[in-house]
Amino acid sequence: MVSTRALIESSLLTAIAVVLILISIYVPIFYFIGLFMWPLPLALVQIKHGYKYSLLSLVATTIIVFIFTDPYTALGFAITNGVLGIVLGTMIKMKERAINTIFIMIIVNVISVAISIKLFGLIAGQDYIKLALDEFYKSIDMAKSFYEKMGVQREVYENIFKAMPPKEMLLMLIPFALFIHGFISAIITYVLAKGIYSRFGIKLEEIPKFSNWYVPVKLAFSVIILVLIAYILAYLKVKNADAYLLNAMYLMFLTFSINGLAALSFWLNKQNLPKAFRILILLFVFFSLGNLLFLVGIVDYSLNLRKLDKTRIKDSPK
Repeated sequence: MVSTRALIESSLLTAIAVVLILISIYVPIFYFIGLFMWPLPLALVQIKHGYKYSLLSLVATTIIVFIFTDPYTALGFAITNGVLGIVLGTMIKMKERAINTIFIMIIVNVISVAISIKLFGLIAGQDYIKLALDEFYKSIDMAKSFYEKMGVQREVYENIFKAMPPKEMLLMLIPFALFIHGFISAIITYVLAKGIYSRFGIKLEEIPKFSNWYVPVKLAFSVIILVLIAYILAYLKVKNADAYLLNAMYLMFLTFSINGLAALSFWLNKQNLPKAFRILILLFVFFSLGNLLFLVGIVDYSLNLRKLDKTRIKDSPK
C-alpha cells in the first residue's frame, strides 16, 4: 500500500516536472522561471519517498524529455537540474540550515554545469563557450561598423565598448561566471522551494535578511587560501596559473564586496529611510563604488562590527 502510494505520487510529480520543462522550452517567456523550478518536483519526491523513487523519477523524466526534445536537453536536465533536485531534497530531509543547503546547492550547480558543458563539447567536437564568445564579439564588431556607417564619431562608439574586457579575459573567468550562476540559481530555487513546499506542510528555514549576511571565518580563510595558492602557482609559472589567480581574486573581491553591501544595508536600516530609497542607494553603491564596498567588507569582517558572528563575539570591539 505504501509503495503503491509512493509510486503514484512519484509518477504525478514526474509528470509535473516534464510539463514544467516542456512549457519552459516551447514557451520562451517562461524559460527563466521554469529553469529555477525544474529541480523542485524531484526534490519533493526525494523528501517524501527517498532515493529509490527520486532516481526512478529522474530517469523517467529524462527519457520523456528526450522523446519530446533532443538528447542534449534531456541529458542537460539530468546532469544539472535533476541532480540538483535530489540534493536539495536530501538537504531538506536532513533539516539542514538554509545557509548550508544553499552552499551545497552552489557547489553541485557549478560542478554539474561544468560537467555538462565539457561533455557536450566532447560529443559535439567543439567548445560551446568559445563559440558563444566568438559570436558575441562578432556582434560587437558589427555594431561598430553600423555606427561608423551611420556617421557616428569613432570616439563616441569606442567609449561605449571600451569597458568590454577582451575575449581572452572572459574565457579565463568562466569558473567565476559558473560560480555566479550557481549562487543566483541556488538562492532563487531555494526561495521558490520555500514558498511552494509550505503548501505541502514542509517548512524550510528562512534565508537571513540581506543586512544580516556576513562572512564566516571558515569562508574567509578558504577564499584567502585560494588566493595565496593561486599566487604561488603564478609565481612558479604553472600552466593556467594566471586564470586561477584571476578567478580567485574576483571571488575574494565579490565575497567581501557583498559583505560590505550587507554592512551598508545594516546601517541604512537603522536610519529608518524608505525602503525604495535604501535599495536605490545600495544599487548605486554596488555598481559605482565597488572598490569602496570591498574595503568596507574587509573592515566589517575584520572587526566584526555588526557582531553577527557569534563565534568571534569575544574579539568584537566593545
